[in-house]
Amino acid sequence: MSYLIDEVRTRWEFDSGLLLEQYVRWDGECTSFDETKKIMVYAQKHVVVSFKRVLVLDGGAEVVIPINETPHILPDRTGVLVVFNKVPSASCCPESPWFFNFPNNAAIYNGDGSLRFQLQSAHGKGSYIGAVHYAPEPNHPDALGVLVGSVDHNPEWLYLVDPNNSKLIPTGKWIRY
Repeated sequence: MSYLIDEVRTRWEFDSGLLLEQYVRWDGECTSFDETKKIMVYAQKHVVVSFKRVLVLDGGAEVVIPINETPHILPDRTGVLVVFNKVPSASCCPESPWFFNFPNNAAIYNGDGSLRFQLQSAHGKGSYIGAVHYAPEPNHPDALGVLVGSVDHNPEWLYLVDPNNSKLIPTGKWIRY
């Protein structure tokens, strides 16, 4: 069964009892910059006692996923792409399927929260999967991309993500910041 993701919500509960929420919908609508700024300012003055990432499915059902990194909704809305940092945060689960280390530090999760697959870095040991890249490619206008780099080396190479295959698709393009 395929679950379509309507939005990703992030919820913070603070020591004061206040619950704040931020969202990103599949069509790009999201929490305003001003609201996001208010959350950041409040978080600097209060202790977070609970943090949750939630996939909200069509129909309103919610699936909690125990990750801190940002889930990016796939263009077909059947899952999310997550690129993990080098070190897991203290508030997440530090082992698979909820964390993957370099070089294969990204995964796609289905709408029900199950692991679809871990992405495989095209460069192997000594590399990492970096930022998600949204610039459309002529032959793949709806594809998500990721940047793959080598530790302590510029540039990063752009690869496209096939939501049905763990192998990245090379574009031959590199990005330098």
